[in-house]
Amino acid sequence: MKISGQINKHYTEIADAFRKNFETEGEIGASLCVYHEHEKVIDIWGGYKDIEKAKEWDENTVVPIFSTTKAIAASCVAICHSRGFYDYKDNVSEYWQEFGMGGKKEITIEQLLQHRAGLSAIDKKLDTKIIKDRSLLEKVIAEQKPHWHPGDYQGYHVWNIGWYISSLLLRIDPKKRTLKEFLEQEVLPEIDGEIRIGVKHDYDWTGIATLKPFSKVKGIVSMPLKFVLEFFKPWSLTYKSMLNPSFVSNHSNFNKPEILQLEIGAGGGIGNARGLASLIDSLTNENHPLCLSKQTAEYLMKYPDEPLKGWSDLVFKQDAFRFHAGFMKPSEKHNFSDSSKAFGGFGAGGSFVLHDPDKKLTIAYTMNKMSSEMMNMNRELNIRNAVNKIISNTTA
Repeated sequence: MKISGQINKHYTEIADAFRKNFETEGEIGASLCVYHEHEKVIDIWGGYKDIEKAKEWDENTVVPIFSTTKAIAASCVAICHSRGFYDYKDNVSEYWQEFGMGGKKEITIEQLLQHRAGLSAIDKKLDTKIIKDRSLLEKVIAEQKPHWHPGDYQGYHVWNIGWYISSLLLRIDPKKRTLKEFLEQEVLPEIDGEIRIGVKHDYDWTGIATLKPFSKVKGIVSMPLKFVLEFFKPWSLTYKSMLNPSFVSNHSNFNKPEILQLEIGAGGGIGNARGLASLIDSLTNENHPLCLSKQTAEYLMKYPDEPLKGWSDLVFKQDAFRFHAGFMKPSEKHNFSDSSKAFGGFGAGGSFVLHDPDKKLTIAYTMNKMSSEMMNMNRELNIRNAVNKIISNTTA
């Protein structure tokens, strides 16, 4: 198996784990990037960017990353906080007056980013036409009433959180930019690699790897029964949260330019591991222009308090994931780090980025063969275990 890129001689076992994913997990194409103590020690890629295995994955290949996009959006919000544009404890309606309709006036930015605002589902059927029309989309999401009393529960805001973030950014950013615009103008020029949320029509589409979705049967078998059963109830919160807009139900749609051109800040991003790792590592690197203030960084590392009615997620129908400041945090079931300070983002199929401040470690992974596993995926574990072994040895 041919692997290209940069491998620090002290971290070769990580590259071996990357190779193992092709040999034992059937990986088609992927990229991996690791920073340790703010030094890039692994930046590798391999395999193919097409399902037919005719086009090699190269240094700049990007791929749809689904909910790992949320970590990009959360980073942009954190950068704005670091610059003093708002406070996480502020009410969203202080900046976006229309948001206060329908019982949402007291919802804080913190609650929204912790997926506790009750806005996991939009009752109106969304489609590409509405998503393209920013004024119409903002009207729809501003009018939405919460599905539970804000703060009482957590419920994964699967597709909607990015649109709420973008609308908020438009109002807190002095230059009045959307999430897509802020990312392209403030973040991209300062990082290595590539990450985008909504690409232009003239983007080089040949550089985007083709996704191979997992089979629906495997998905059903690998997920908790209580969660799966909700997909057969169009009236359920899970169904309305996970499957609106309807085109998201078919992951192959994210191979289409007309979908990737949409700004879907919760799950429509593309990127490579280099771009993801470079961004997330920069947030705590004192020598980087995107480094967050001490106050903001400490807030990101804080572990969230339990919702008033407990940790069980109303959308996932289980206690699995924890959210804070827009990032995922480690939990008993999703134990991507043994540090409560760690934060990151994980996408359907297997892409991820995580940062462990205690180990001064950042890992990012992207791939085009989607896994049906919901968390602690084999490929992720292979990489994570190899990294942790090496880090333990180098810091011993």
